[in-house]
Amino acid sequence: MRIPRKLLLGALGWAIASSPLHAEEKTLRLYNWADYFAEDTLARFTAETGIKVIYDVMDGSETLEAKMLAGGSGYDLIFPGDTVAERLMRAGSLLPLDRSKLTAVDDIEPGLQKLRRQYETSSQATVPYTWGTIGLTYNDEQVKQRSPDAPVNSLDMLFKPELAAKFADCGISIIDSPDEVLAVVLNYLGREPRSAKPEDLAAASELLMKLRPHIRKFQSQPVTDLVNGNLCLSLGYSGDMTQAQRTSDSAGKHTRFEYRIPREGTTVWMDTMAIPVDAKHPEYAYAFINFVMRPQNMAAISNFTGYPTSNAKARPDVDATMRNNPDIYLDEATYARLIPGKDIPQSDMRARMRTWTKFKTATAK
Repeated sequence: MRIPRKLLLGALGWAIASSPLHAEEKTLRLYNWADYFAEDTLARFTAETGIKVIYDVMDGSETLEAKMLAGGSGYDLIFPGDTVAERLMRAGSLLPLDRSKLTAVDDIEPGLQKLRRQYETSSQATVPYTWGTIGLTYNDEQVKQRSPDAPVNSLDMLFKPELAAKFADCGISIIDSPDEVLAVVLNYLGREPRSAKPEDLAAASELLMKLRPHIRKFQSQPVTDLVNGNLCLSLGYSGDMTQAQRTSDSAGKHTRFEYRIPREGTTVWMDTMAIPVDAKHPEYAYAFINFVMRPQNMAAISNFTGYPTSNAKARPDVDATMRNNPDIYLDEATYARLIPGKDIPQSDMRARMRTWTKFKTATAK
């Protein structure tokens, strides 16, 4: 039987397009913060699965949110913070996850499991990645020189002006994050951490303005200044201590840095893994989530970034300086003192921002 030329060419074209030489390359596009994997995480994933990874670096949560809300981002996997994930899920931008396709969700740290239940909207669309707290990082020697009995596990050390004054000469910094700092302050004052009531914000402002003369810097990355001796006390991320210690040791300085979660309580943040609702290759995203959630891979990420990761089974392989630090890997009582993130109304956020701006722009001594 003679095959018509048109059908023959069509069949040949299909065969060529379907051949391995012309098969579509398997590619996962992900969007995450810079240096937020172990050095070999992506290469090992590709070697194991054959899926190439295009890693776009996120410059801010606002940019991530804008891309997702606009739609058509082209990403298969993103790493939103907890409150950002709440908003994205409400907006219909995230894919509800199929638990049957996830291999390690039952291995998530019990304390994180309890915390994530408070994110009612997004908990079914995210898997916790790395996390941490806001607390006090300090140069042990410089603090002890100025105050041998300094209450290093209490916010009194920073929020009582007469105590903060003792460390002003060696440098105090505060994380440049209005919502988190105000939550810590309000909780310290016995008020609702996410409040925007005028009387609550007035009380927070009064405390902060008394502290302002002793603040040298507002910054979210104090590691360099800590290592160089420009700061001795910082209210910031838990990972700052680990990163400062490593940098100091590698430079031969061997300065001892410590980190404490305030006994009064503090905020906790959690970065997550989520699949956009319009992802082209959600199956590759599931494969990546399962890969990084393996205990040995999670431990490598924790050891590289200096932040605890979500898989409880990773703990034995985490560097002992983090694993054995009760202010980094927490017990149940400490988890109970943590304040989870909350997506608050824009009007409340504006009121809180005005309080922060007043504090930040006030003239220091």
